[in-house]
Amino acid sequence: MRNRLFYLLSAGLFWLVFFFVFRFIFVLYQWDLLEGQSFFEIAKAFVSGARHDLSLMGYILLLSGLILTVTFWLPAKKLKGLFTVIYSVVGLIFIMILIPNLELYRNWGFHLDATVLSYLKTPKEAMASTTLSTHLLLFVLFILTSTASYICLRKFVIVNLEKIKPINYKWIPVLLFITAGMIIPIRGGFGIAPMNVGFVYFSQSTFANHVAVNPVWNFSYSLKKIGTDGKLFKFLKEDQLKSTIAGLKCNPDSERLQVIKGKKPNVVVVMLESFTSKAIGSLGGYQGATPNFDELTKEGVLFSNFYAIGDRSKIGIVGLLSGYPSLPKRSVISYTKKTQSIPSLCRKFTKQNYSSAFYYGGDIRFANINSYLMNTGFDRLVTMFDFSEDLYNSKWGVHDEYVFERLLKDIKLETKPFFKVYFTLSSHEPFDVPMEKVIKGNSEDERFLNSVNYTDKCLGKFIADFKKTEAWENTILILVADHGTRYIDKSVPSDFIKYQIPMLWLGGALNQKDLVIDKFGCQPDMANTLLSQLDINADEFIFGKDLLAADQKGYAYFDYNNGFGYIDEKERSVFDLTSNKYIHEEGESANNRENWKALLQYLNEDFRAR
Repeated sequence: MRNRLFYLLSAGLFWLVFFFVFRFIFVLYQWDLLEGQSFFEIAKAFVSGARHDLSLMGYILLLSGLILTVTFWLPAKKLKGLFTVIYSVVGLIFIMILIPNLELYRNWGFHLDATVLSYLKTPKEAMASTTLSTHLLLFVLFILTSTASYICLRKFVIVNLEKIKPINYKWIPVLLFITAGMIIPIRGGFGIAPMNVGFVYFSQSTFANHVAVNPVWNFSYSLKKIGTDGKLFKFLKEDQLKSTIAGLKCNPDSERLQVIKGKKPNVVVVMLESFTSKAIGSLGGYQGATPNFDELTKEGVLFSNFYAIGDRSKIGIVGLLSGYPSLPKRSVISYTKKTQSIPSLCRKFTKQNYSSAFYYGGDIRFANINSYLMNTGFDRLVTMFDFSEDLYNSKWGVHDEYVFERLLKDIKLETKPFFKVYFTLSSHEPFDVPMEKVIKGNSEDERFLNSVNYTDKCLGKFIADFKKTEAWENTILILVADHGTRYIDKSVPSDFIKYQIPMLWLGGALNQKDLVIDKFGCQPDMANTLLSQLDINADEFIFGKDLLAADQKGYAYFDYNNGFGYIDEKERSVFDLTSNKYIHEEGESANNRENWKALLQYLNEDFRAR
């Protein structure tokens, strides 16, 4: 009996050390994010995170104790083989989560969870963001950690089974009682609330809290919560919800600034991959990466306080083309049936007898975008498969310059009003653009800025050529980003600057030039503002607003993996749904908390009803 207990003790210590080592590897891998973090804060993360480690250890020892109980009559040799297989498989599964999580966190700003499952249908595209050297590094880490874990497992844990002998059945209740005690670390103690992600949150620093989170525990927990997240976000009573939402909308008869002339202009939307305001000189960002965009602001209408509603392309596309936001951990694009019922800017133009087309130089099946575009009514999808294979010179597909050429060619062939959307890709990781470096250096920030410069160069040429066509004088061209990025200042998901993006209206159909709109807005507002200018009813776009209406309150919001941010001219607030508290409050946020609560609850109710 004593030997069985000693084995359980050695196994428990092994798994705790296992998770400690991988937490240390995680901190080293995210070295850039340590800037501004104190040593004591990170040390506290290791201590606080031990609660998740103990919980996982509890699950493993619960299984181990049950096995040792039901095999009380087996000799040591049989047990050695059984536990070697079980622990090796468990360790391998854990490492298959922990190693990819290193790079995923660096790019996403949150630990791997069930949302990654939506990318498994297109593994090639999912892996395209990382360089070959990164893949090699992760592979080497996988081999090294797997090998080291197996050796330590055999040397310090499995070896202890050699002393185990069959025990008398009278010890079985004692062993079962000790095994059942594992429910305490599994649940996180004796409290009423069971273990959850927020149990290990302890700091005002998002990164320090994320260091504390065990990625394996987080992934397992998120799998268990699939299908239940939609039941959350019940903040306000129904009458308070309605009055708050009504207070965020303008009077339908409000005067508006008319910036478009003509009745039926062509509409072209260019969604610029990752074009954060941090890279746009005319928005106070990096100077020199976007000379063409900066010069073009003098020719059109610039929305200077415009925000993305999320940090993924699949969120931004739906936000812009359907005026529909996402919920934390739940993007509507993943629910094919729901995308059939949400509003569609394309369908609005189809009813006005416009032709429509969507252009993307990559595989449009990525992240379920293909089904969304088909459900929302596009006549034609032009993708990488419509180009010669010798143009597949990007990890994502066809670089921007060639798709811009195709777009312009198709515009010249149009014989009736058209609605065209082009989603660029060259400024996506790994930033392997086909030109000499303008932004010198090889850091991630410099390579990102260089890719932005490449797309800006392609954009400048496209517009210069577009202006030479007859269609230009009757066209509205909207340049807007799909989302911001962590690059340039190492933004974390709760940082407002990560979501600020440009929106610039150009074209011969504009009657305003060199105009700056500084009212706060976000991606769902593009559809409402555009349709209002064209005198097309936008009532079904319930989450957007007309940014050119005189008495419309300006505000923006965004969500990330498990949080929600709200910003207007008086306040900035971020609420973390894991810890259930504000992690950022600025201005009059204490007086306006109902705004973001109403928006999130309103969206949640609509999402569940579709």
